[in-house]
Amino acid sequence: MGARGTNERSGRDDWLLDSLARQAAAMAQLVKGARASAAGDHTETARHWLAAERQANRFLRGFRRRPARRCAQEVEAHVAHLEAVRTQAQAVLTGLDRAAVSDAARTAGVRVAVMGKGGAGKSTISATLARLLARQGHRVLAADLDTNPGLAYSLGFPPAAGMLPAEAVEPHPGAPYGWRLRSDIVPAEAVERWAMPAPDEVRFLSVGKIEGPEKQAPKRSVAAMRELLLGFGDPGWDVVGDLEAGPTTPFEGYHDFADRVLVVVGPAWVSAMTARRLLPLVGDAPTTIVTNRFRDEPDHPGLPGVVRVPFDPEVLEAERQGLAPLDACPTSPAIGAVSRLADLLSGQAVAA
Repeated sequence: MGARGTNERSGRDDWLLDSLARQAAAMAQLVKGARASAAGDHTETARHWLAAERQANRFLRGFRRRPARRCAQEVEAHVAHLEAVRTQAQAVLTGLDRAAVSDAARTAGVRVAVMGKGGAGKSTISATLARLLARQGHRVLAADLDTNPGLAYSLGFPPAAGMLPAEAVEPHPGAPYGWRLRSDIVPAEAVERWAMPAPDEVRFLSVGKIEGPEKQAPKRSVAAMRELLLGFGDPGWDVVGDLEAGPTTPFEGYHDFADRVLVVVGPAWVSAMTARRLLPLVGDAPTTIVTNRFRDEPDHPGLPGVVRVPFDPEVLEAERQGLAPLDACPTSPAIGAVSRLADLLSGQAVAA
């Protein structure tokens, strides 16, 4: 550990160890809920154990992507614990009725991270998807991890609202940008307290917008938002996260909270180039390609769209006016395609 000596911990070490403790507490809560679920109700039992399995995989993703160089023994023990919980969950699920497990998978919460090149339409798809899932009866958190206000506009929501407030964060010398989620707040509490009501009863949170050279608001909230989303394992919620355009945030693991990644690809070759750069950064998270604004063009080689959202002048006009396309043109072909995407995500077991 350099000049400080082998026994002296740095601020970064303290932050890492505290993060491990938070993860362990979150897993303990999920396992407790799973063990307390009604023994005769296989669907409810499966739902809780699926939540525990998926949460363990979300936490593990970061350690698989970037092996520990700090506090290696503590990290190794923590990873072993997460793997043991995942193994236990899988064993329980194997012994349950398969139909019950399938039913539980459809109600255990959809968690998607949406990424792509700037201008590909990921904010419009994220917002429309969040509202359509809410219309299916889901509780949905729409999280904006981009410092441009696209998601708020596409939701039909004032872009200045919904920022994670200063009281939700606290300084920590070892955390990214020197800030973190306040130590006495659990993610579910933060969602209940600070996520703002948006159309269709979606709840909305944002890291804030860059409005000056110091970028203080996003710096304070970005690490806290990542902690919040990663630790928010409540299976009764869907989460749709709109990531900043390009490869930086996937490289840093901002998508680790998600069980599935949507990569939005436009018809331009540069959009396909960005998608090809993004895919290796996603790691083991299942990925769905969504082609957007295509006319008669074929899919890009190697990037087949599972859902194809067509070029739609009504949606483009709504975006030009700063309106939510779901309000401005609810029956348009593009909205119909995103509706099929919502059905696909909510009607299948989204693998963790």
